[in-house]
Amino acid sequence: MLRLDVGTLGFTAAMTSMTCGMVYGAYGMARHHGRRWIAFGLSALCYGLGLSLIVNLGSFPPLFTVVGGNLLLALAAVALHACCAQLSERALPPVFYLAYVAAYLGGVSYFLYLDDSIGGRIVWASLIRVPLFLHAALMIHRHRQTERSIGLVVLETVLVGWACLLVGRPLAVSVVYPIREFLSLEGFLAFYYVMAGSAYVAMLIALMLIDVDRLAALLGREVSRQAEALETQISRQTQAQTELRSILDNMPDIFYRTDAQGRLLMLSRSVESLLGYKPEEVLGQDSAFFHGSDDSRPMLVAALEAAGGSILDYELRLRHKDGHTLWASTSSRFYYDAEGNRAGTEGVVRLIEERKQAEFHIRENQALIQAMLDASSDAIMLFRPDGTLLAVNGVMAARFGRKASELTGSCLWDMFPPSVAKAREVAVTRVVETGEAIHYLDRRGELYLDNSIYPVPGVDGVPDKVAVYSRDITAQTLAEQRLAIQMTELERSNAELEQFAYVASHDLREPLRMISSYLSLLERRYGPKLEGDGLEFLAFARDGAKRMDRLVLDLLDFSRIERKGSPIIAMEAEPVLRQALRHLAPSMDECGAQVEMAEDGGAVRVMGDPEQVIRLFQNLVGNAVKYRAPGRVPRVSVSWRRDGGEWECTIADNGIGIDPQYFERIFGIFQRLHTPDRYTGTGIGLAICKKIVERHSGRIWVDSTPGQGTAFHFTLPAAD
Repeated sequence: MLRLDVGTLGFTAAMTSMTCGMVYGAYGMARHHGRRWIAFGLSALCYGLGLSLIVNLGSFPPLFTVVGGNLLLALAAVALHACCAQLSERALPPVFYLAYVAAYLGGVSYFLYLDDSIGGRIVWASLIRVPLFLHAALMIHRHRQTERSIGLVVLETVLVGWACLLVGRPLAVSVVYPIREFLSLEGFLAFYYVMAGSAYVAMLIALMLIDVDRLAALLGREVSRQAEALETQISRQTQAQTELRSILDNMPDIFYRTDAQGRLLMLSRSVESLLGYKPEEVLGQDSAFFHGSDDSRPMLVAALEAAGGSILDYELRLRHKDGHTLWASTSSRFYYDAEGNRAGTEGVVRLIEERKQAEFHIRENQALIQAMLDASSDAIMLFRPDGTLLAVNGVMAARFGRKASELTGSCLWDMFPPSVAKAREVAVTRVVETGEAIHYLDRRGELYLDNSIYPVPGVDGVPDKVAVYSRDITAQTLAEQRLAIQMTELERSNAELEQFAYVASHDLREPLRMISSYLSLLERRYGPKLEGDGLEFLAFARDGAKRMDRLVLDLLDFSRIERKGSPIIAMEAEPVLRQALRHLAPSMDECGAQVEMAEDGGAVRVMGDPEQVIRLFQNLVGNAVKYRAPGRVPRVSVSWRRDGGEWECTIADNGIGIDPQYFERIFGIFQRLHTPDRYTGTGIGLAICKKIVERHSGRIWVDSTPGQGTAFHFTLPAAD
């Protein structure tokens, strides 16, 4: 029969509760707004202090120990109920809690002064907390209909379980184990103190799970919002492309685009009316057949290169489908791919047969005006170095709050403050003198502008005018700034959660070691006296403490991957794999597992943290051995494949396999597909593997056929 002195049980339960209270409070202050964590911490501290006073009944006056201790227990219960009400977004009036505390102390005082009965006080203190805990569990249960979280399930279970223990406690005192002295408890009463000390530990885990689930939900909503914004942007771009295609098809000039070899990729339909070709007849062909002479296209490319990749109003002769040549003018430029390599040429071609017959001045002005009219949504203006505006499009005019016709002929420098006008004039003078375009970003009030200034040559080839292309990038710039702020906040939040996981995991091991020590002491001293349920209960408690310690250790390892990792260095893969196999030798020998390594594995050199890569191999090969198929000798193969700048490793087995629907889930923390009685573990091994691989800038994934085996793949950067 389980029998312990009150001091041992009470001290253990009190210390466990107060330790949890300090962890609650520390995390709540670290979160700044984690008020419910601090409130839970106050509840745990009150419970631990109250219990400490009660177990010292003989050391202090009864008013201080019994009444004071029970007052703290009442406050702990009230604080716990208020925390659950806040968590479930419900609120009870303060008078309810005042009445509850008064009734609690009234009953305790009655059984202390009018009817001095230890059993009576225990019965009253137990029963009066039952409805409060059940109501708290009911609030959590109703809240679970709107918020799904495993942490809420754990919290509800703890509250209901504690209420059940409180109901059983009066029965044990009244019927089974009547208390003759307060110095010792036995049976269910001793078991109650053991379990009560663990309640706040379970609630700590529940609150951690709730915070993790809420953070995941918050991140999910943010990702959805960003995805919707991206879809809207894509839709707008698609609409803009459609509108652009419509404009190109209806424009009188020919829009063209070629690849780097000069093959036509795009033509507007105006080519049919101007040159007699249908677009589908010439797309994909070399654009040289359009030119009136063999050297016309090379000269165009040379002119583009000489002008810095962009030309305006370049005159050339084109060949009509019937064979005769026509004068044309093109405004073309080189366009580049994402890597900055020249991808081809694009521009607009206009037939200028009539213009060639007109006066030179008219032809020049017409080319300049056309160059401006070719603009789309960018703000564009053409002016002389002295600031005289020759042409302005509507977008640019709108920035000055004027009409384009009103600006033509006016002085650009008069529209800026003197200091700004002087700086602009200096920049324009430099472009004209050097013949080289310049590009700069400008901030004007709330607008962010991307400006380009191009020299425009006169009839003698010397630049005497300037074209400015200005694009409004305000929306893009503000979006980038918001994204940078959000990323900074996310990184800070992740760092805080990682720090908390490390501290919480480290601090939780101390009370777990104490629980395990006292359970071992119980077994040594009273094991021969226990039988039946007592031994089974003791085994359950010891097993639970061991599994909890293993869970805390795994969580500690998980938090150390980033914080405590060694430098990533060039290393050979085969030695660390063999070291991992030596660690797994006992379990492999037990089942006769066979591991086949690739013959060329010695040539594999990767960039990695040796200790973490050993842990990666040990977890994956260990899983292959653990999840073996009944009646089948485990066979594991390790192979490598070079893929560009990284090595891909495949660890395949002939085990029980994994259903494809769980391929993503298995890499989550605390995710298990089997019950502990079938396969041991905490469900964190593959999450550690994923975190290690991601720290090495790699990827990890799985292929499997249920009943036939599983193949895990991961990549590591190559060392050479």
